[in-house]
Amino acid sequence: MTVFVDFIRISQVHPGVRNDSGEFGPAFPRVDSGFVTKYTRDEETGELDCEWQSTSRRHIEGSFDSLVVLHSDGYKVTLEGNIGRYGRPDNVFNFDFDRTIDLCNRLCALHGLPPFTPGQMAMAPNPSKHDLKHGLLFAWTGAVVSELHLTQNHECGSMAAAQAAIDWLNTQSMSHVKKGRGGPTTVSFGGGKNSRKKVDFYLKAPEMLAHPHGRKKTEILEDPVYQYCHQNGVLRAELKAKRLLLRDAGLRYLGDITMSKLEALYHDEIEILSRTKADVASIDLTTLPPKVRATADSWLRGGIPSTFLSRTTLWRHAKMLRDYGIDIMQPHDPSVPYQPITINVIQIKPIDRAPDWYWPHQHKLRLVVDNTNQLDLWADRQAA
Repeated sequence: MTVFVDFIRISQVHPGVRNDSGEFGPAFPRVDSGFVTKYTRDEETGELDCEWQSTSRRHIEGSFDSLVVLHSDGYKVTLEGNIGRYGRPDNVFNFDFDRTIDLCNRLCALHGLPPFTPGQMAMAPNPSKHDLKHGLLFAWTGAVVSELHLTQNHECGSMAAAQAAIDWLNTQSMSHVKKGRGGPTTVSFGGGKNSRKKVDFYLKAPEMLAHPHGRKKTEILEDPVYQYCHQNGVLRAELKAKRLLLRDAGLRYLGDITMSKLEALYHDEIEILSRTKADVASIDLTTLPPKVRATADSWLRGGIPSTFLSRTTLWRHAKMLRDYGIDIMQPHDPSVPYQPITINVIQIKPIDRAPDWYWPHQHKLRLVVDNTNQLDLWADRQAA
């Protein structure tokens, strides 16, 4: 397993049931953490009137600062969080989509709630404008997924090589998304309230120290998992697929989602790692295709290609130069000597599976803490 799920937001609406009085009511228990109510005051009498009332979500906390959010009003069940890390010290490796749904359903069962199911394919009762435009007149009656985080670990060979990869990624751009930097070991693309996606690249070893999940720094430094990430220069690439991206990819309904489809979506959106071809410490303009040498030379001197190239030529040159580790869509400071680090895809190698000792080690650490009433992920861990 190379790509795994690190977060899910899923919900499903269930029909009510008829009670002894012949009225329909909630089909399942309510799961919440209390009520949120707004009152308005009558200006004449001073009496308070309830304007609206809703229930808040229940935060189900596990060991190692793990958290899953669950809510049920008796009809609609919603779950969100990194269910795979619940009760675990880290999430360096996690589970595929089917196993993730299985864990969600186990947690629901512990609270008397029904499982998330695909349902049946039927005519969409209230198709949106988007659905009508694209002829999507059928929909699944079961669970809907509104956000998924898909992650893959990459081995760079050392922390120095991994940092070089991050520095190179910081010279690149992605179409239609803004780039951000979350410290020296992280590069992000996209994000925001109404964004379709966010793509994060970061070094896992420093991230483990920055987010200790209730453990002391010395414990993490001595942890074989941290040492593995540090020694192998583990770089993590994460796609946070939001509702609109899942919708446009045909992956919003549980009945439509398969792990192979998710992997295809992931690799389409994380195309940036496949841009490079060779290792170089500096750029020799004579090695570039003749058509783009002048463009690259101008960019290296601080020029802005968009000011002297047509839009079509700009995009064509940008695509060609990315194969050589140059992204002319990003401004270049001519006062800084240009030494692009192009990363060979052989050196940034996806990690196919967790080391044999990883899951037994997770289980051992989990036994150290009190796990009463926690979701047991380990009864069939070999299936992971």
